[in-house]
Amino acid sequence: MITAQTLPDLLVLLNFNQHGNIWTKTFNETTLLQVDFDNKTLIYPKNLKINEKQTCNFSSNENFVVFECVHRLLEKGYQACDIELEKRWSLGHSQKSGRADICVYHNDDLLMIIECKTYGTEYNKALKILKDDGGQLFSYWQQDRSVKWLGLYASDIIDDELIYKNDIIKCSDDENLKLLFQTDESIGLYNNAHNKQKLHEIWQETYLGQLHQELFFGDETNAYHIGIKPLRKKDLQDFNPDDKIINQFEEILRHNAVSDKENAFNRLIALFICKLVDEIQKDENSEVEFQYKVGQDTFETLQDRLQRLYTEGMDRFMKEEIFYIPNEYAQDIFSRYQGGDRIHAIDELKHTIRKLKFYTNNDFSFKDVHNEALFLQNGKILVEMVQLFEKYRIVYPSKHQFLGDLFEQLLNKGFKQNEGQFFTPSPITRFIWDSLPLQNIINKSDDKYPKVIDYACGSGHFLTEAIEAINNAKPNSNNDWVRDSILA
Repeated sequence: MITAQTLPDLLVLLNFNQHGNIWTKTFNETTLLQVDFDNKTLIYPKNLKINEKQTCNFSSNENFVVFECVHRLLEKGYQACDIELEKRWSLGHSQKSGRADICVYHNDDLLMIIECKTYGTEYNKALKILKDDGGQLFSYWQQDRSVKWLGLYASDIIDDELIYKNDIIKCSDDENLKLLFQTDESIGLYNNAHNKQKLHEIWQETYLGQLHQELFFGDETNAYHIGIKPLRKKDLQDFNPDDKIINQFEEILRHNAVSDKENAFNRLIALFICKLVDEIQKDENSEVEFQYKVGQDTFETLQDRLQRLYTEGMDRFMKEEIFYIPNEYAQDIFSRYQGGDRIHAIDELKHTIRKLKFYTNNDFSFKDVHNEALFLQNGKILVEMVQLFEKYRIVYPSKHQFLGDLFEQLLNKGFKQNEGQFFTPSPITRFIWDSLPLQNIINKSDDKYPKVIDYACGSGHFLTEAIEAINNAKPNSNNDWVRDSILA
């Protein structure tokens, strides 16, 4: 953590100028930050509002985090006159008053509240409290409902580099959920929450406890204009056991009253196909299409994008044709048929309507959909499922053990003991492959890849272990051979 002893190292990294025991950084004629080591004082710009002076001394290591965070705000372009330290609120009859470390305003409206913690243990503890009951940040939110964003912040110097963590909560309701509320008043919205506990409950259940990063200080973020940036492929993360994906998946089904787990698993497979084809087609700097773009997407635009990806994926991986109507279909058909040829447009429309009636299925229906209200309900579930998986990477150059384990757990949740279906666990299929003379088989086939056929493919464990075993016996960084050699 940053301490009084390491503070000079921080100031060097932040390009402060030293004059004796006073270090200074000037942003403009009226805005400068200073550190006075003789008096052990952190000096902020005069037009920055400070309510409690104890944040300006060396008595707490947390003060150095606040100082560094204010520096980062000024560097980003926020004006000192819009920043307030130690804003005080009364937190209720049974609690002491609380002071927010940093508040930032925009046109006199509260834009963000930032709670600063020392890096490591204290930050992790505060993050756990935030997830458990909302902590102080949710108490401040309840006191000032105009706030747009809440942020937990920590920074430190590790290996001579300044690093930071910043988990952020969006404090406004999704427009699509506000639309859904008009037909389903059971949907929890922040607008209808009357206390801290209800705000936290809605954040956890309606918004799945979603935390954002890089919104305040990311390279693509501008001061005062905070928005959730679209995901790029380079932003995707590896799956982590600590993220408890299975629990989150089940929680989505529970609070949306989805009882048919087998159907839910089938819908999840369709989503994985969408995500798979999306990742394969994108380079590292491209925006991925498998994401819910908050503030931009409607339920319709999200599902249309998924339908297109699914159509491409089924054709590419399964050689199956899926009927898909692009958004431009109506304009296209009437631009192709002019004058007397318009009669052919009617024929084509009849053909299309026939396909829609008899040859299509909604591959993303976690609930049956046969009217607008049910479409909106299903749209909410679809958004939550996409948000659950959108930030993770599922395409790897070699087998990813946790991803395989995750898929197996999802499979067991969706199918186990349904209709007498049971699947051979991976350790057993791995043992079977380890028992086969695979190297001899490869040698006898003129060093070509052997064909593997599973006539009763359920979970696919025999086939996935086959890929791993053959790659170990005949190393190759390119898995294109799988397309022609692994059959189900």
